[in-house]
Amino acid sequence: MVGPLDVGIFIAYLLVLLAIGYYTSGLMKSFEEFSVAGRRMKLWLAFSTVAATWIGGGVTVGVAARAYAGRMVGAWGTTIGFGSTLIILGLLYAGPLRRLRLHTLADYYTHRFGKGWLGSISGLVMYVAYVFAVTAQVVAGSVLLSTVFGWSYELSVLVSGGVVVAYTVLGGLWAVALTDFVQLVITFTGILIALALGVSFVGPQKLAELVAEAGVFDPRVLLVFDFWALFLVLALGDIPAPDLIQRVYASRDDRTAKVSSILAGLSYYAAGTVSILVGVIMRYLEPELPDPNLAYPTMIALFLPTGAAGLVLAGLMAAVMSNADSMLLAPSIVLVKNVVKELLRRELSEEELFRGSRYAIIALGVLAIAAGLARADVLYWLTLAFDVLFASLFVPLTLGLFWSSFEWRGATASIVLGALSRLLLEWALSVGVVEEWWVASLGAPLVSLVAGVVVTLISRGSSLRRSVSGD
Repeated sequence: MVGPLDVGIFIAYLLVLLAIGYYTSGLMKSFEEFSVAGRRMKLWLAFSTVAATWIGGGVTVGVAARAYAGRMVGAWGTTIGFGSTLIILGLLYAGPLRRLRLHTLADYYTHRFGKGWLGSISGLVMYVAYVFAVTAQVVAGSVLLSTVFGWSYELSVLVSGGVVVAYTVLGGLWAVALTDFVQLVITFTGILIALALGVSFVGPQKLAELVAEAGVFDPRVLLVFDFWALFLVLALGDIPAPDLIQRVYASRDDRTAKVSSILAGLSYYAAGTVSILVGVIMRYLEPELPDPNLAYPTMIALFLPTGAAGLVLAGLMAAVMSNADSMLLAPSIVLVKNVVKELLRRELSEEELFRGSRYAIIALGVLAIAAGLARADVLYWLTLAFDVLFASLFVPLTLGLFWSSFEWRGATASIVLGALSRLLLEWALSVGVVEEWWVASLGAPLVSLVAGVVVTLISRGSSLRRSVSGD
């Protein structure tokens, strides 16, 4: 049961986060320090901040909930899909992007296609998508706090969202990176304690029986279409994530960017596997929970001894907050540097970039808190966020890197038609015209791909004809 010691551990954890934010605010001598940590991150810090950025409420509360509900396709699809994002990023994207020495992902669209407004359009898409992504983390943290401490959900939303906004505003990427290192250690300590105590409750033999009954390691999961659909959406859709690319830019060299991403992907697989086992254990210990999302927090509230409960809660909240701080910072910098700056049509001073980014972080946090109060569904918000990125930004990023003839008209068509088709398909899902979720999640990126390729080929053909006529 949760006691005063557990509350003390959790409060101490929050105070450490705020202290790091305050300390790192003194390190912010330039916007480059604030946005990409001076491009000086060594491997240990780059790995920890990439891993902590990705290991959040989705792979803890969300994956445990799917396992508790017996939805192994969703549990493994989420774990392997999100983890594979980092592996693919490290193998194919990190090196080419790091060598560009940019500040934001939106900078890439401006740099590659030579149109500032393409950076602005992509930046707006990122900001909107990350309202949904931050909402997922706020909801996950709020479910934990309300279940464990008995607080109202509304108060839990304000605490969960307010603390992460505060230290992110104070210290920028240095605060996020240093807290991520601390929080990654706390996260793995917490979830491993939860698993170890869960195994002690049921015994190793019973756990083996539960795992077999639930089909946790049943290879037939790989034969289910929904698994591969979810894998594609998450593994590819999350590559144009501004917080991930921010860490690529902040790495001290290409090798650091590549290796840190691959190692972080492997750690994500490990975290997801632990959460699946915790969900299976809780399905046996508490089979009548009204909401599968309560699996992890109920274990903390009812089954863990004093002290251990505080550590596990801090671990799960560390996963949530280390994810949320990155999701707050990167798109907020994008909004100021790539959208506001383009609209004003002038260079912004260091002070204006600092101040604008901090206002954008606060605005994003407020919008996420409002959305979290409206709907408490972690994986709904998370999937929606990365669906938007997959539908609009993945194709122009990938074709821009690996197809030299891909040009701005194709990129524009890809972003705009991909985003519009995703909105249309979301409406079709809501009214029942489309029944399968994957039609919207995979259909919109397909539209984006076809539009980008066709428009580029038509444009190249027109250019060639004009060249021949001119000769």
